[in-house]
Amino acid sequence: MRTAVTTATPVKLLSILAVIAAVTVSVFGGEPDSGPNPQDGRQGSVWVVNRDLGELTIFDAATGAVLKSLPVGAGAHDICISEHAGKAYITSETIHKVTTVDTTTLEIDTIDVGPLPHHIEPSHDERTIFVSLASHTPGVGAPQYAAIDTRDNSVTYVSSSNNPLARSHGPRPSFDGGTLYIAHDLGDELTGVNLETGSIVLTVGGIVRAEEVIPTRHGDLLWVSSRGDGTVKRVDVESQTVKGSVAVGVQPESVMLTPNERTLIASLRGTPASLAFVDTDNIKLLETIPIAGNGTFGDLAVITPDGHHVYATFDAQVGGVGGVAVVDVNTRSVVDTWAYPGKGRPHGIWYSRKKVRP
Repeated sequence: MRTAVTTATPVKLLSILAVIAAVTVSVFGGEPDSGPNPQDGRQGSVWVVNRDLGELTIFDAATGAVLKSLPVGAGAHDICISEHAGKAYITSETIHKVTTVDTTTLEIDTIDVGPLPHHIEPSHDERTIFVSLASHTPGVGAPQYAAIDTRDNSVTYVSSSNNPLARSHGPRPSFDGGTLYIAHDLGDELTGVNLETGSIVLTVGGIVRAEEVIPTRHGDLLWVSSRGDGTVKRVDVESQTVKGSVAVGVQPESVMLTPNERTLIASLRGTPASLAFVDTDNIKLLETIPIAGNGTFGDLAVITPDGHHVYATFDAQVGGVGGVAVVDVNTRSVVDTWAYPGKGRPHGIWYSRKKVRP
């Protein structure tokens, strides 16, 4: 074998060099392929729920082709996927359930939860699903979230705030798995719950209509959308105080960080549907880009694990046709738009590396 390589003909040497060059381009970069790059985050599937149709539609992440549409319960609002459990979890507000969809067979089941399950997120080990409950009547009892064990679908209810006027909206776990942070759109506060003891270990008030929260990897900072005053705020965990605020546009909701955490992206619920990009080092708005045309409204969004793309839903109100915008994070530009296959408001959205057969 060594002799064969050493005495290779020029043609064989050219072939070997071509292979080496191809590997070099693959590893270090070069001319793009004509098709989607498996490394650019546009492989797999995008799962979208339509809140008016009570429906889930699954898109091919690379092409936008509709792979499947399924009824998932009236008031379908938000979605997350546990790849560990092999299921999608969808809040169905009107029927007070979390609907599950097997990501392989697409078999549907339901889990009873407290009234008006709203936003939903998995733990980092994907063994627990956290659900905010929008049913809380301000001033009556304590606001709560539900925790679903993916092994047996058992549900535990935990207080999310000491403020009886608060209502849980957007849950998000810390990277170390020890704390669940929860934005409260009523009560205007952000809290943190110790997941082992259930005690409330962080409370930050004065965040008008706090919608969604995301912690940094090191856990020292939190970013939270303040829908009521059009800002995104940076919270210092140790001092439990707001240490910075930046105006981003009308009604920010979903908040996402790029892998290096130097850019934050927020979906804006105003019209036209838009995304805001924020420099996290300088707490400065970089740019706001429209993702759909006049008469559209922004909804929720998700970033791919590699940080290359954001998939964002938008709607044209109940009687219109909304869809999904695919946004390149580096160029801050819309690279594709998919129409939802039916009227009503697409809202919750999740990206999965897993492909789904039509």
